[in-house]
Amino acid sequence: MKKVYYSTNTKNLSLDWPLILGRTGDLLPAYRLAKKFIKQDKPITAAEVNEVLAFSNIKISQDMLDKILKRPRLEFSNLNVDTIRSDYFLKNIGTVRGNIQIPGVYIWTHLSTGDKYVGSSSSTFGRRLIGYFKGTHRDIGKLMHLIKDEGIGVFKLEVLPLIESYSINQELSLEQYFLLHSEFNLNTLRVVNNFSGARAKPLYMYTKDLSELIYYSDVQEDFIFKLRIHHTIITRSLKTGTYYLDKYVFTDKPILGVKENNYSIVEINKMLDKDRLEVQNRGRSVFLKAVDGSNTKKFNSISDCVDYLNTIAPSYKTTLYRHIETGIPYHGYICEFANEGTKGIKVSVTHVASNETIIYSSLREAALSFEPKYITTGQTIKAYAESGRLFKDKYKITLK
Repeated sequence: MKKVYYSTNTKNLSLDWPLILGRTGDLLPAYRLAKKFIKQDKPITAAEVNEVLAFSNIKISQDMLDKILKRPRLEFSNLNVDTIRSDYFLKNIGTVRGNIQIPGVYIWTHLSTGDKYVGSSSSTFGRRLIGYFKGTHRDIGKLMHLIKDEGIGVFKLEVLPLIESYSINQELSLEQYFLLHSEFNLNTLRVVNNFSGARAKPLYMYTKDLSELIYYSDVQEDFIFKLRIHHTIITRSLKTGTYYLDKYVFTDKPILGVKENNYSIVEINKMLDKDRLEVQNRGRSVFLKAVDGSNTKKFNSISDCVDYLNTIAPSYKTTLYRHIETGIPYHGYICEFANEGTKGIKVSVTHVASNETIIYSSLREAALSFEPKYITTGQTIKAYAESGRLFKDKYKITLK
């Protein structure tokens, strides 16, 4: 097998830094600081970590850093594809979408050279690590090239779970600590760049009855570009609880204990295309509601509705269907299938212990009533109502 050598010379990286990160500005000084600390080759403390991450307002105390570094690590050696099926892995790391969701840091060590790579996760360890074993991560950077060229068996894996005294973004501080050590030269970037809120917007798509997880991604854009689902559909579903294609529902939080499907993107797209065609051919009644509220018209089918819209301007079934999906006005009308959506729904919330019941006029109003103690969404309220489960083990929710 051909041996691949990777240069650790960072002389010209500063020129590519804005392009690599897709950002400019505050990260450039951070990169220069990181490069300086690595070159000094002195013991790294919380002070250096905090100085590099000053632009992000992320900090860690020296006491906490010391405590974390002294904690025992999970170690995986003699790695192969069966490692992710081992009892030790399943017990401590879990599956791609399993019940185990822990924050922490993972370290890959190349056994023959000692070169290292560090990464972190706020909750998706299973998905991150299994992706390396299965080779499903994008083929960029030094680590994935080595894994694909030499195999997973040339590495040792260590995991540092952050369960005790965890605070938000703690894993990023710890990852940055390791990045300031010269042996972590399999990392192309030496400043962490996966900050909460930057791109991390998890999204889940379940079946209507919440019995199966169809697809998950921690980047919502995957649903838009890979599954061709308009962003307004996702936004509206999350806010109001409406169903997609009358079969699926979106959440921004996982529902534990449901069946996990491992469909490929190709399989999901075939399934969605079939569902879209079925919806188009159902012949359901359609409502046209004037944007100014002046009138509402009902039609017995998509064809009848298109015939009417053609009297206003050239209209097409596919275009009408897209406007029904997105809620965007078409020729001055909001277009909806009859009996679809959540308008007119009233929500009954009963505190089980006291048997006190309050009626809300919408899913969103019910969701907002739980804040600030419980941050939730209308879609989540709807999911609990349909599943019959108690919200926060305290509240019975029903739809009227």
